[in-house]
Amino acid sequence: MRGWLALLFLCGALAAQAQDEDPDTVLALSRLDSLAIAAPGRVTGMAWMGADTLALLMVQDDKVTAAGRAETRLVLQTRAGVVLRSEDMTGVLDRALAWDGRELWSCGDIDGGGSLLYRLEPGLLTVRGSYATPGHRPSGLCHDGRFLWLTDRDSGRLDRFDPQVDEITRSAPTPGFSPCGVTWDGRNLWVTDVGTGRLYRLSGSRRAWSGTVEAAGFLWRGRPVHLAHDGRDLWMLPDGSRSLVKVRIM
Repeated sequence: MRGWLALLFLCGALAAQAQDEDPDTVLALSRLDSLAIAAPGRVTGMAWMGADTLALLMVQDDKVTAAGRAETRLVLQTRAGVVLRSEDMTGVLDRALAWDGRELWSCGDIDGGGSLLYRLEPGLLTVRGSYATPGHRPSGLCHDGRFLWLTDRDSGRLDRFDPQVDEITRSAPTPGFSPCGVTWDGRNLWVTDVGTGRLYRLSGSRRAWSGTVEAAGFLWRGRPVHLAHDGRDLWMLPDGSRSLVKVRIM
């Protein structure tokens, strides 16, 4: 009898896991709250550094250097909208931000159409290291507690960077063809796609496509949407918006 019960329990668990990893799973999204951006400019990257500090990469398109680069600043602000730091990163950083619990990471364009992944010291906000990326247009960046994940819009790919060996150790296609925002919620990766306008969930060690947020809750075709997770809640920011939106997905 116990054997049958154990078998039934195992079958039920496997069925639930299979359903959870089904890409046809439709997820509902609800908006809970919003948070205003304090600094001027257009956000090209964001990451939570703990519960109360938000890091933002801000591009001011109306301020251009003699070399033709728009002014880019790395801004740290609180949930209350108080700006703690604002450092000029023009000519170094361009897009994407991630916090690994000790250091910040971001990406910057280089001559020839390539891009570098930068490791930043959080106290002085100075570059500690730089690493080549396989693509030339990384758009999103997050840390899952072990690895960094980069989205590349032009290649439709998700790249895994291992900070212990300082190189890309895995690449995989994404559900859409132009991935942008990416974040980790402690269990799953979430990826937005500019081409399809959808928000996807990737689960398991293989980061397999396991669900899509319904179009009624999320549809931003042709517009980048940045993602960040504060350890408890998921936040999204459509390109050009001045407010982050806290969301819940079920």
